Amino acid sequence: MDDFESTAVGQIPKGFTKTGAISVAEGVAHSGHHALKVEPAVKGGRYISLAPDKVAALGGEHWGRMYIKVQTPTPLPLIPEGKKSASIHTTLVAGKTTSPLANDPIEVRLAGFSLNGNGDFRYMYNVQPKQRKEFGVSSKTMHKFNDEWTLLEWHADYATQSYQFFLNGKEVTDIAVHKGAGKFEGAELPSEFKTLSIGWTNYQPATGEGFTVWIDDIAVGKKRLGPIAATTASRK
Repeated sequence: MDDFESTAVGQIPKGFTKTGAISVAEGVAHSGHHALKVEPAVKGGRYISLAPDKVAALGGEHWGRMYIKVQTPTPLPLIPEGKKSASIHTTLVAGKTTSPLANDPIEVRLAGFSLNGNGDFRYMYNVQPKQRKEFGVSSKTMHKFNDEWTLLEWHADYATQSYQFFLNGKEVTDIAVHKGAGKFEGAELPSEFKTLSIGWTNYQPATGEGFTVWIDDIAVGKKRLGPIAATTASRK
């Protein structure tokens, strides 16, 4: 668990490494006064990664939690020259590992979304192999970003090849995966992750400067921890 209160502004918490422009900032937070700020970028990854030994300790099953706030108005997908439309695929939580199905390197994207040109998005679970076609499931309901903190939770279980995703405490059942023991196709959840990263990676370019995002009250562990109350001073 980390609420970033003990981490100095401009730094990242101990036990993590970082990729891209991401660090603790003051003034916008879900609880307390500090949160992890993802700086704007047209595309690319800005995330922190948990130490490998702590990732390994999670084994084949874990729960995760994060609060996220996206600065509005949000950018839209940048439409390439000669095209009429575009979309942005973004990953918030990802783990690299070896596929239990094909024994090849994969990235399991445990929380993410796909944004269209109207600013609407669908949450999704997907798996990206290096040399095979990616696969996944998307929510039926469309969402829009607002100025509120949103609670995202996920649950991954190798033993049952099951994945669950929760939005503000309620399960998004249409992106749940329940394949059953030993049935790896369509899930490919590993017995052990090699990495686990939390942040923001958009693979296609956004308009303007790109997205500015805050993340707070993250947690990963063997049990579901659920919501944490926001503090009055932090609801900015």
